[in-house]
Amino acid sequence: MRFAMCKKEDIVRKDKKVCIIGAGPAGLTAAGYLICKGYQVDVYDRLPEPGGLLIFGIPDFRFNKQFVLKGIKELYELGVKFILQIEVGKNITIEDLINKYDAVIISTGTWKSRELNIPGSNLDGILHALEFLVDVALAKKGYKRKNIIPSLSGSRVAVIGGGNTAMDAARYAIRDKAKEVIILYRRNRESAPAGKAEIKEAEKEGVKFLWLTSPCRFIGDKENRLKAIELVKMKLGEIDHTGRPRPIPIKGSEFIMEFDKAIIAIGEIPTPPFNDEEYGIKLTRRGTILTDNKGRTTRKGVFAAGDVTTGPSLVGLAMMRGKKVAKSVHEYLETNEWPTLEEIISSNL
Repeated sequence: MRFAMCKKEDIVRKDKKVCIIGAGPAGLTAAGYLICKGYQVDVYDRLPEPGGLLIFGIPDFRFNKQFVLKGIKELYELGVKFILQIEVGKNITIEDLINKYDAVIISTGTWKSRELNIPGSNLDGILHALEFLVDVALAKKGYKRKNIIPSLSGSRVAVIGGGNTAMDAARYAIRDKAKEVIILYRRNRESAPAGKAEIKEAEKEGVKFLWLTSPCRFIGDKENRLKAIELVKMKLGEIDHTGRPRPIPIKGSEFIMEFDKAIIAIGEIPTPPFNDEEYGIKLTRRGTILTDNKGRTTRKGVFAAGDVTTGPSLVGLAMMRGKKVAKSVHEYLETNEWPTLEEIISSNL
């Protein structure tokens, strides 16, 4: 996987500096484009290695990471500087970076799992898929102690959701020697956001599926540990805002199944490193960073790229958007042109 398309000896160095916050696919692609244009590029990330979800979110069994690591090595060799284990918004502020660099790109992605707001969600034994998989990857690389990762061995595990993260969590549970793994999804197989190949791989490995089924509440024992889930059967209605049939609970179809562990995998939400309108940067109602079609935010010199502007997307799309925004950064550093607040807002209507 290549993030840069130039040779070190061909780069004509410039004196302007660009900061990129987030070393995922969008940030790495932007870094590759801008280093080739001759800018000094510093990439900040809170994790101990670059790569974002490509390295720490997607399990090794689904994705060959050697290609990513090779691309990251090329960025190092071209002169990209990675400043790791620094969390922007906690260890350093956006304002600090704006004052230090000629342009800033925010590409912090979607690093928080969407909550399932039903009774019993605070019981022991309920995990969030993304955070859990990241912790597993960190432990595997020696950055976290393995004994603090919850074991699924011998457990009956429910995975709630129908996307690729749900498939990853279920397949990991099989590898962790769970007694039984069942994916619960409120729509049918055809409407699941996971790829068909991913669903088939999960089935081959022993994962079971309950389609058109949704949890109503988690049931705990006397020690506040998960022991069962109340479920309800669903039917499909009219097409909703997602472009898929709306799931509707069937009255009277509730039933209970016993589970020791539940992994919630119903999607991720954007994680900008600031609140709405902090530093003069606006967010949308969905929590994404507000930009125009060139990735320019409501603060001059600050851009945003990738999933933090769109919500979760495919890796290829994030890379494409990262390159597009990097081109906009290059244009800005050449011209110093910036749209008005009204132009940025109107581009989103």
